[in-house]
Amino acid sequence: MSTPANFFATITATGGVADVIFVHGLSGDPVETWTFEGSSEAEGGYWPHWLASDLPQLNLYTIGFPASVFAQWAKKEMNLYDRAKNVLETLASYEFGKRPLIFICHSLGGLLVKQILRTARESTDEDWQRIGTGCESVIFIATPHSGSSLAGLLKFFVSGFTSVHVEKLLKDNAELIELNESFRAHCQRTSMAVSVYHEKHLTKKTFLVVDERSADPGVNGVMPIPIDADHINICKPSGRNDLIYTSIRHRLRKLVPPVCSSDETPGIVFDDDDLDEQSPSDRRDLMSKMIAAGREHQYHFANDSQSKFARPFLRTGLKTSISAVYKNLLADIEQRFHNLIYHPLICSGADEATVAAAIQTQIVDPLSQKYASDNATAKTVVNALYFLTERCHIRWDKP
Repeated sequence: MSTPANFFATITATGGVADVIFVHGLSGDPVETWTFEGSSEAEGGYWPHWLASDLPQLNLYTIGFPASVFAQWAKKEMNLYDRAKNVLETLASYEFGKRPLIFICHSLGGLLVKQILRTARESTDEDWQRIGTGCESVIFIATPHSGSSLAGLLKFFVSGFTSVHVEKLLKDNAELIELNESFRAHCQRTSMAVSVYHEKHLTKKTFLVVDERSADPGVNGVMPIPIDADHINICKPSGRNDLIYTSIRHRLRKLVPPVCSSDETPGIVFDDDDLDEQSPSDRRDLMSKMIAAGREHQYHFANDSQSKFARPFLRTGLKTSISAVYKNLLADIEQRFHNLIYHPLICSGADEATVAAAIQTQIVDPLSQKYASDNATAKTVVNALYFLTERCHIRWDKP
């Protein structure tokens, strides 16, 4: 089936808190790749529909592109970077990145996703960057991360892909190595969740297209999971009890837990601190608060800082793991500021230098270390401090 460039379709989008995008691979299709013909399931064999039913907290989409793109790329007739830019602009035009983003990719679709994320991170386009930073997880299904597997796959599926091109991929796969090293480095810097599945059966009874070694992107803590299927059918579960489906559903549910409905009674749920909302007790704007504290000279720095914290924080959505980290940091800052800075120093008339030194030693240094595993820096803590000032949860002047 021929797929138009950047075909995009909605499976379900009913106000979910995260977006999941399916990306097919070589000789693939945005529907057929994910469909098991003859399934006995009520929704048919198109398993994204099963996820829509089982995980209503997710918005599900599928994207497609001409299957020949990878063969052309391998022959150097087109650049994978160009296709990544086209897909990025497609996603940006639909305003993706405002909610947590998850990619499920089969075969060479995984290479395209890695290039999409790299291009987004390196771009100066705000909408593209948002897609890159908003990606919380990538699920690779039989993706070849090495040149040898890519060469074998292209030779197997693409007519006219000659031994000359195969040999070039085997010897000159620097682009693949660089792409994967970039992806691994990004995973180390962030909390991105990565899952990997690989086939155990021969495709067309001929050869194993992507084995465990080539399916492994080398991300710390990620263990490739073997599936009793060949390269074509590994992404076509016959029913809800197939391991590839139950495993992916389980991992998605852990990433994005169901949102409790109003008629459900959770065990214990603490009230939200609402530190991201404006405090009702102090309605002054940021400039007024800084002037009252004799810090008007810091206004532009404070405003720029709080804005830098607000933009990524407000993009994290509702009850996500990332937003929880942000709120924990804000709660720690608020508590430390009131207990260690405001009441003992500011209220007692301490000078600005004394207050600044205490903020550094009592707030910035310990909290940047505490949240270092979440990529927080000293600048992150300072930005969050002024975010709380702008939201009126802390003040710098005496009552």
